[in-house]
Amino acid sequence: MTNLKKNLGYQTIYQILNVGLPLITAPFLSRVLGAELLGIMSYTTSIVHYFTLFAMMGLVNYGTRSIAVVKDNTEERSNVFSQIFYMQLITSSVSFAAYFVYMIFLCKDNILISWIQGLAAIACFFDINWFFFGIEEFKITVVRPMIIRVVSVVLMLIFVRSPSDLWIYALLLVGSTLVSQIILWFYLPKYAKLKKQSFTDVIKHFRPNIKLFLPLLAMSVYHIMDKTMLGLLSNYAQSGYYYNADKVINIPVGILTGFVTVMLPRMSALVNEKKTKEVEGLFNSSIRSISLISAAMCCGIAAISKEFTPFFFGNGYDDCVILIVVLAPVLFIKGFSFISRNLFLIPNHLENKLTASVIVGAVVNLIVNMLLIPKLGALGAVIGTLIAELVACLWQYKSVIPKVKCTKAIIIGITYFLIGAVMYVVVRLVADRLEMAMLPKLIIEVIVGAFIYGLMCLLYWKISKNRDELNLIKSFMKR
Repeated sequence: MTNLKKNLGYQTIYQILNVGLPLITAPFLSRVLGAELLGIMSYTTSIVHYFTLFAMMGLVNYGTRSIAVVKDNTEERSNVFSQIFYMQLITSSVSFAAYFVYMIFLCKDNILISWIQGLAAIACFFDINWFFFGIEEFKITVVRPMIIRVVSVVLMLIFVRSPSDLWIYALLLVGSTLVSQIILWFYLPKYAKLKKQSFTDVIKHFRPNIKLFLPLLAMSVYHIMDKTMLGLLSNYAQSGYYYNADKVINIPVGILTGFVTVMLPRMSALVNEKKTKEVEGLFNSSIRSISLISAAMCCGIAAISKEFTPFFFGNGYDDCVILIVVLAPVLFIKGFSFISRNLFLIPNHLENKLTASVIVGAVVNLIVNMLLIPKLGALGAVIGTLIAELVACLWQYKSVIPKVKCTKAIIIGITYFLIGAVMYVVVRLVADRLEMAMLPKLIIEVIVGAFIYGLMCLLYWKISKNRDELNLIKSFMKR
């Protein structure tokens, strides 16, 4: 439990940094580069993502789960790592070759930026974060990228000075990822060694890995395809608006992903040891904790978006306001989805259930995108994402609920969202009556929102005689 607390602490620090840095870079880049160039960056990133997706397949989750099971056996740990990594080399080589062919024969626009984006495909050869996740050594995976990201941001602020410097921004963004992956190898010898493996031992990991890859592939339709379809069916300006709105929502999403990243290896170990009560308890407490946080974040972001958008991004991004409001509930839905996926379906080897849910969501998203993007642009993509996330989440819990007693926790989570909705209404009523400078107005909105949400949660816990959350908060404050 001590290691779990430490790992959660490391991830919390890392995610705070992930929240803090975009708060510095996003306003700067929006003003220096503009919506159209950000749209180009968004579009080219979405293209290379398909190749990196095939390179890594389902390795982050599959590798983490596989290493977690054998983490206490040094010899077996090295063997499993070697087998999975050799498979990674094969998939990364095929993917990089495919991207090279794409660049030579198919890429017609934004050539320089697309070549620079190719560094992301090269980074896949070196990405072994999954190994350190599996042995629960999160300090290593946190400190290294923290330092590199801070350095890259400083360089970005120094050298990106005009629209012509888009290539510098791309190089710093993708290059920092590559450097981060390479440095990780210097820590590996302490925990595992690359050993010679037979082709049979390597190839046996393909099938179970593909089971985890299929949902990731389908998921990309409504996470990445939105940006691709906007570039094809609309224009780069709409892609830029979507890029900024998506960035605002994904800043706090990092906090949720950090939580489930830490919990996945622990849950996999508990499932492997058949500790049913501990699994159910951890699952339910995770739902309550994540929903408490995500409801506050999503409703809070939506409530201040009207003032936040021009203050944060500058002039010319008014279209982002409605995008952020409509997209904000995705943050709450993602919290539930992350828990069902990473804390139940994957640890219990129910990849087929996960795949089915994501494919259904992807089909829904694709249909909505094709219908709405030509008419509504970025708003059509946002609506498609919201509907797809909700459908996929409901489909997942159709498989979870019969096997885990979590109905009470889900009801508590939905209650937090309703409390957040009330907080949204109160903040907007207050904001519409305030006539003052943007910054003090934003500060008042945040204070009012935090007060209303906190007060209503306390009243709810008091009325429902639910002391678990109160004890959780007290324990957190003490630590």
